[in-house]
Amino acid sequence: MHIRLKMLLGVLVLVIAAVIMVPRMLNDNEEVPEQPVAEEPVEVVEEFQEKYLFTTDYLNMRTGPGTENEKVRTIPVGEKVRAIDYEDGWYLIEYNGQTGYSIEDYLSELLEEGESNPESPETDSPEDIQEEEDTGEVMKTIDGILLVNKTYGLPSDYYPDVDPVAKQKVEQMIKAASDEINKEIIAFSGFRSYNYQKRLYNSSVETDGEEHAQRYSAKPGHSEHQTGLAFDLGGQMKYWLEPEFADTEESIWLAENAHRFGFILRYPENKESITGYAYEPWHFRYVGEDHAKKIYEQGLTLEEYLLGE
Repeated sequence: MHIRLKMLLGVLVLVIAAVIMVPRMLNDNEEVPEQPVAEEPVEVVEEFQEKYLFTTDYLNMRTGPGTENEKVRTIPVGEKVRAIDYEDGWYLIEYNGQTGYSIEDYLSELLEEGESNPESPETDSPEDIQEEEDTGEVMKTIDGILLVNKTYGLPSDYYPDVDPVAKQKVEQMIKAASDEINKEIIAFSGFRSYNYQKRLYNSSVETDGEEHAQRYSAKPGHSEHQTGLAFDLGGQMKYWLEPEFADTEESIWLAENAHRFGFILRYPENKESITGYAYEPWHFRYVGEDHAKKIYEQGLTLEEYLLGE
């Protein structure tokens, strides 16, 4: 009796085990549908929007993104550039007709005193950026030469940009200096608009006072840079806009050879009573080769040459 009971219990256990295991075995053979994998959101790279930036320090423009690329030129502090593209910390920028790459560290969208970035650069058309300001200036031209000084000025809407002939000649002069004395000369400042000169002059007054500004900075409408015919030139950066530049090989060569390319040293030494400005060995003005040769050979200022002063 006990043996039968044990046998029945054993069979019952086997039946129960079969009831439990068979469905599991069947389920194991079924294909389990794959759970959908959530796709990571694809980052949408927005197309770079062109904008205008300001240099916060002297800035090298290069042929490509990276310091290993050749330097095209150096842009001075406070200049406005057009940012065309951006790549790994480098902007592709345009400045005074030249295009190249500059590192982002020394470029800012901010103007002085927290002013927001304007839609147009200093090299845009004047109707877009020009303040409504009637200066009452009448342009003074003698023998085909535009005279700009403390007496004779330019209207606020006079906006010629860089003169193409003057630009070509200054590039020829820079190349000649490289060929003849093996020195690099850089045109670090060229055309300036009325509004830009206004900011520079006001900044000079705030920083150094009215008397200093009167000697070294032109009031808006009275800057030769607004003519598009004047350039500030320099060699080593440490001498830019410094009186010590006069003693460098680059400055001596410029003073002796600029007339060959139609340029004159606009504010010579010991002529402040005539020109109205202190000696600036870096400031050169294009007047054409014939006029420049006569001015150089006679040792005259532009005022003396044109007005007989």
